[in-house]
Amino acid sequence: MDLNTKDFKSYKINGVIKINNVFLGKEISLLKKKIKLYIKKERSKLKEKEVNYINNEVNSIHLFHDKFFKNFANQKKIMNLSRFFLRAKPEVKHYEYFAKPKKIGLASPMHQDNYYWNLKDPNAFTIWIAIDNATKNNGAIEYLLGSHKKLYSHTASYAPGSSQKIKRIDQLKKIYKKKTFNLNPGDCLLHHSQIIHGSKKNESKLSRRGFTIQIMKKNSKIDKKKFKKYQDSLINQIDLRKSMN
Repeated sequence: MDLNTKDFKSYKINGVIKINNVFLGKEISLLKKKIKLYIKKERSKLKEKEVNYINNEVNSIHLFHDKFFKNFANQKKIMNLSRFFLRAKPEVKHYEYFAKPKKIGLASPMHQDNYYWNLKDPNAFTIWIAIDNATKNNGAIEYLLGSHKKLYSHTASYAPGSSQKIKRIDQLKKIYKKKTFNLNPGDCLLHHSQIIHGSKKNESKLSRRGFTIQIMKKNSKIDKKKFKKYQDSLINQIDLRKSMN
């Protein structure tokens, strides 16, 4: 990875940057293999907040009980990349898997990650690692460039895996330029914790899998009051889905 001042400035202005070929083919193959084995082994043990399904297929996993994924998220190239864009000592906050399976992958409504994270200092980001090719046709992420300067109001979305959505999103789409990045396996998107983003359903014949790593400054503080409010909303939505099944 050859990163320079231009890359940093682009990220600061837009709130997102694409970085090509961060991972080799063999690294992505190993990641796919480990995820497949994890689902096979742990599927029956995963709890409601840890996994979401669509037509009995995994659409997303939000918690991993396996050291491989912790080590993958904390590897040297991730730390170097994080330190460059964070301009501070990085710490892995969390890591997740978004499968968006072919023909049935769920949409993710437009949202800002820090509405979920509730960090007092929003200088944090997600590294989105492409496992498959990602395009508009199979549900690649759409961003509103430059929308990371403030946190907007959200409301419950009742969408599994992405429980909040931005209010008055149609107005914001008129203010900010929309951008969707095409990705090859091994490419990464690095997006700010407050950039507005989401994705459409995957009705194509190609899956759109991605592994995400959430990075924040070491010892970042969480607004506990806001975090509790979000968690209460999440639990209510999970309980409602269970009552409907």
